[in-house]
Amino acid sequence: MADRVRELEKEIDELQRQLRQQNQNAENERQRMLNESMRAIEHYQQDMKRAVREHDENAKKEYERLLKEYQRNIDRDVQNEIADMNGNYRKLLDDVRRSEQELERKNRELEAAVQSVRNDMSVRNEGSSREAKEYLLKATGEFHEIEKKPHEKFMPKRLNIFYNAIKDGQMLYKAGLFEAATAVAISAKAGLERLGYNIDDKVIEWDRQYELFKMKLNYFSAQLRQELDDWETFIGEKSKDDSEMRKKHLVEINYWSKGEFARLVQSMNKYRKIAAEIQKTGKDEYLKKPESANTDELKEYIRDISELNERLSVFSNLYKLRYSTSCQRADWGEDIIDFLSDEINLQWHEEMTGYRQASEETLSSKDFRDYVKITFNDETVTEDTREWLKLVFENSSGNMIYIYLVPVEAKNNVENRIIIHIDYGGAEQEMYSRDIYQHVCEAVKCDSENSGIVNYASDINALKMNTNRSFSDTARDLENMKKKS
Repeated sequence: MADRVRELEKEIDELQRQLRQQNQNAENERQRMLNESMRAIEHYQQDMKRAVREHDENAKKEYERLLKEYQRNIDRDVQNEIADMNGNYRKLLDDVRRSEQELERKNRELEAAVQSVRNDMSVRNEGSSREAKEYLLKATGEFHEIEKKPHEKFMPKRLNIFYNAIKDGQMLYKAGLFEAATAVAISAKAGLERLGYNIDDKVIEWDRQYELFKMKLNYFSAQLRQELDDWETFIGEKSKDDSEMRKKHLVEINYWSKGEFARLVQSMNKYRKIAAEIQKTGKDEYLKKPESANTDELKEYIRDISELNERLSVFSNLYKLRYSTSCQRADWGEDIIDFLSDEINLQWHEEMTGYRQASEETLSSKDFRDYVKITFNDETVTEDTREWLKLVFENSSGNMIYIYLVPVEAKNNVENRIIIHIDYGGAEQEMYSRDIYQHVCEAVKCDSENSGIVNYASDINALKMNTNRSFSDTARDLENMKKKS
């Protein structure tokens, strides 16, 4: 039986050598395909900053497509899919699987043979002390090699098993049970070699995910940085080297995006911190840290960055629309006040006019507080310029006229609508209501028949039931205004 252990050792050594070569061949073929993707990515990486800066959507889409293709190719769960497209790779994988199955069978046979040697009383005192010591040293040397690898990251607690096996072999050696010590050492060495190969494979997989993580993060960072330049171009005010103006513009972006920009930047900084730590520590040392990101966590980071990039592409246009429609409400407000005051002699109630009061939640939000401080230099401001603008007038008969300039968001678009309500305190005067409607349309220069921009609301309850929340909220404010008047 002791001779059988040595035969199995040789067979397993040869199988492991063969399997390693087959794995390497398959890996080379897979790497060849990955290299093709990577070369295309590297070509576009050189052009990526230009594409982001110039908003070359075709180039950006192609770069994103190549990143997705590379991501799909490095995920192990698509190996079979790749094999279906590549006959040579499929054959290599089949060779690997057959060798793995044979190695697994031989390992089970070795374990059984080792146990038999330990249990067989007839060989307990046989064997060479020198041979047993040599095998134990080989197993110990292999153990120390594995210690240098990130074994706890990829194969947690597995090394402890072999530590105990080597300790067991040393105890058998000290007891003079050399044959049993040799068998245990042979088994431990074979297992440690398998463990080392498995760790190496997992490190390669981690490396690929890490490279993709960096590429995705750099692309997202470039998009965020470009957002500031785009905003400055949009508002026609370049900060250049003026750090205070740059800060002001970042606050503006965050305000009009309702804090979304800051959340994206915060996420980016979190991932940049991880990337910086890996860069500073070095991948080998980083992976030995218990808190370091494993492969699945890197994949999660990559998915998250992709989602963040999609969110940026959505709100990039949306927050600019919020700003431009707010500017339009301010312009319309001035035009309506001038027209109704000068042309038809309505009394404008300035003290009742203004933007919607911010909610308690909004008042406490950093994006709102930073904006009112840097824009108005007055932290007591409570009006939210992203919301409706209310104008209040009174005619010679004492009827109150309420005009709301309301932003309506739908499908990543923002458009202004105007709601008019006249508090007659009695029966509706349809002719007068129609005249006020026409005057407002004339003031903002819109088609009174077909635009849908100006809306007359005679029934507050009907307005309250409107499915558009922006409209229904104005109904509640109207109720409060009428109670006060």
